[in-house]
Amino acid sequence: MQAQATRSASVLDRAQRMDLNNHIGTELRGIDLLSISDSEVAELKQLIAERGVLVFRDQNMTLEEQIAMGRRFGELHVHPAFADKDHPEALRIHADANSKYAAGELWHSDVSCDLEPPAISMLRIEVVPTAGGDTAFASMYAAYEGLSKPMQAFLLHLEAVHAGDIPYRGAFKAVSDQEYPVNVHPVVRTHPFTGRKALYVNPGFTDKIKGLRARESKALLELLYDVVAYNVEYQCRVHWEPQTLTMWDNRCTQHFASWDYFPQTRSGWRVTTRGERPFLAP
Repeated sequence: MQAQATRSASVLDRAQRMDLNNHIGTELRGIDLLSISDSEVAELKQLIAERGVLVFRDQNMTLEEQIAMGRRFGELHVHPAFADKDHPEALRIHADANSKYAAGELWHSDVSCDLEPPAISMLRIEVVPTAGGDTAFASMYAAYEGLSKPMQAFLLHLEAVHAGDIPYRGAFKAVSDQEYPVNVHPVVRTHPFTGRKALYVNPGFTDKIKGLRARESKALLELLYDVVAYNVEYQCRVHWEPQTLTMWDNRCTQHFASWDYFPQTRSGWRVTTRGERPFLAP
């Protein structure tokens, strides 16, 4: 009994927890991510696999500290086109009055064109507009589980081609001379932490369904994209405050950044861990 009484509380015991939606999203207040223990990192990795999105407020840290913190969650991913030259493990997320577009203006899972796509993305916003700039997130567990049983069974046999030039066509060659990644992944993947199945196609990177005729592929993808876009019960929204850090698991979520604050500025940094090659367990 004495050992139990002196046992340090877990990160979830100490946090003020508020779920954003029954399907997806949890805000945890009262946690300093720079001071959590290794066991608490493991606890958060499991929770984000279950909830998809975790929101932390008042995370005052430098970019270097954010990178070091991110590395505790796994090997860091380097973006194949837009990595920061001084900090390759970081991606600048910035839009202002001079911007022609804002990153993430469509539903997507980060860099799903990679052979081993990102696992956990960690975005910390430093400058926020006076209104707007929310990010919407959708659960791909719920998107798959909400389909009819025949559709679920049909999708289990399919693979999709993910092509990196899709969101950057016309601009990519100006960024890099290398070929952008193109890889084939299952349309439904299994999350390695939860064992749950998640839909894994997105309009940001998915080019076509392998083996289907062009019209069949287009029709099926549009149907699946509509499942994500229109089923708002599968979604949550994160409203950004200065030094808010949001983590999301790309293996079981998609997100959409709203550029409804032009010409104001929204600016921050994203650090992302590498994931495994997507798989569908038998």
